[in-house]
Amino acid sequence: MSRGLVRGAVVAVLATGLAACGGGGGGGGQGDSKELTFWMYQDRTPQAGQVIEKVRQDFEKANPGVTVKLVKIPKDDYNTKLGSAVASKSAPDAGILDQPLVSKYALDGTIKEVPAGLISEADYYKGALDTNRAGGKLYGLPQDQTTVALFYNKKLVPTPPKTWDELKQVAARVHAADANVAGMNVPKGDGYGAWMFPGIVHGAGGEMVDDEGKKVLFDQPPAVEALQLWADLLKSSPRKITDSDKPFENGMAAMTISGPWDVPTIREQFPDLDFGVAPLPYKSEPAGNIGGEDSVVFSTSQNQDLAWKWLAFMSNAANNGAVADALGGFPVHLKAQAVAGGPEQAAFLEQLKVAHARPAVPQWIQVNDEIIAPAIESALSGKTTAQQALTDAAAKTRSLLGWNG
Repeated sequence: MSRGLVRGAVVAVLATGLAACGGGGGGGGQGDSKELTFWMYQDRTPQAGQVIEKVRQDFEKANPGVTVKLVKIPKDDYNTKLGSAVASKSAPDAGILDQPLVSKYALDGTIKEVPAGLISEADYYKGALDTNRAGGKLYGLPQDQTTVALFYNKKLVPTPPKTWDELKQVAARVHAADANVAGMNVPKGDGYGAWMFPGIVHGAGGEMVDDEGKKVLFDQPPAVEALQLWADLLKSSPRKITDSDKPFENGMAAMTISGPWDVPTIREQFPDLDFGVAPLPYKSEPAGNIGGEDSVVFSTSQNQDLAWKWLAFMSNAANNGAVADALGGFPVHLKAQAVAGGPEQAAFLEQLKVAHARPAVPQWIQVNDEIIAPAIESALSGKTTAQQALTDAAAKTRSLLGWNG
């Protein structure tokens, strides 16, 4: 992700060392015993580590003779270490994988397709499950998910807008009442803004790409209208106001788009700010974006059936509420009980019901950061129109991907 959940405390690795944990080199044990190696991010809190440990113990009790070896790696180092392990054929049996990497590893044969009958797909949030698809096939199971929603200052915005038209009207009213207050902290043309942008496009009934048909679609009307919305909002939300330090928190912007990771910080550091969280306004249909972690089984594993069983155990209705919270997100299983949160939790859970997965394109992070982000900024800074910015970006994307459509 261009911007993920805030990760916290450093907790000691539960395994003996990274060099000895490859699933391809030591999958089977003596007799009926088996050792399964699972890589994941370092615990964000000690309590999160306790949750994962209990799930591990419960799985081992339900599967006599099985030992699950957890290897916990700092998130900033994770992809590099995993890439090295994959290259040296010493990948673990299974592991956590950031959503955009699933398609890359799926299409180059690094990870295995989910076995038929392992889960009932109807039990999962569609957006979360779709983050594991590549070429129309399912290559992993989601473990947690997150999204962004509309934060609003209740003093300035008593009732949050539900549609784009209402959003523009509310922002204009706020700014007209006080020229020193912006109606909206409009996202910028950076990796974070580009990550949020598809959720707005989907809210206009559009798609970023047709990955199966190999067609780039974000130069079409829905995406252009989405970018134009952000440009239009700048009239009531000038950057000379929103470029200030924490404009929403300091009462200088009536609304902003952010995620659950900002809620505790605002509550703690700005206790006098009376704010709420609501689903993103939309043009034609409720929609949003998604982030979070998936779990996959590596092709070199000698314990693939057992590895899939472990991943399904983590993501089932009984365990996934606690597992997702330990990872820092929300459940992916529709029947899993979310760990109780504040009043804003309902808005994020509602948003996740209509979240859309990012395109299953191995180069999507590059497209997001190096092509779409600057295109957004070009339009928002007034250097070009929304249509021209996205037309140029789409052409660059087609060239990068080798697509003609």
